[in-house]
Amino acid sequence: MKLKAVLLDTRSFEAMKAFYGSLLDLQVVEEGPSRLSFQVGESVLAFQESSHMENEFYHIAFTIPTNKFIEAKQWAIDRGITLITRSQEDEFFFENWNATAFYFYDPDHNLIEFIAHHTLDNAVTEAFGPHSLLRISEIGLPVDDVPEVSKIITETFQLNSWGGAGQKFAPLGDVEGSFIVTDKQRPWFPDDRLPAMFSIRVLFEGTCSACLSLHKGLYELRST
Repeated sequence: MKLKAVLLDTRSFEAMKAFYGSLLDLQVVEEGPSRLSFQVGESVLAFQESSHMENEFYHIAFTIPTNKFIEAKQWAIDRGITLITRSQEDEFFFENWNATAFYFYDPDHNLIEFIAHHTLDNAVTEAFGPHSLLRISEIGLPVDDVPEVSKIITETFQLNSWGGAGQKFAPLGDVEGSFIVTDKQRPWFPDDRLPAMFSIRVLFEGTCSACLSLHKGLYELRST
């Protein structure tokens, strides 16, 4: 599946505008008094200003070309972005996905991931830049009951579990895009913060057209 648009809340509207629009140099698609969206390759990442957010945060991953991981790291570092480390490492290989990733924070302290899936045929020759962010590949969905929510999502949208689904953690979708359904008591990797549940709106390209509201309307998922 492909994540076409993701709408999240932000408590740092101007700072997020500067981070994604100026620092990462992403194209602004829409800009209003309280809403802002950016083009991320095939996807759109949007933020809605919210006065209710405190310490909540999201997990979002972006696909980068399989052969540009080292360049992407240096590109981020050159922009003053501090990479998250674990056991003195700042890059992580996931064997079951055959993917390599690094992580950092945006102004809202969202857990941002750049990931190179080595099973995808997306190598490029040009230097790494904003255009090298190919799409949003993951959005985290913290929940109370992973098996129950996973069953609802997979049945509604005819999706599959892949790459290590379990009782506390279930990626739903495929290598192109996935919902990371995780238990809200299971810490995120690699910074070990407990997930937060807050408003998420997702439009994605799936195998069928359907709409689903979860957790009393906190999560709205719609496929085309």
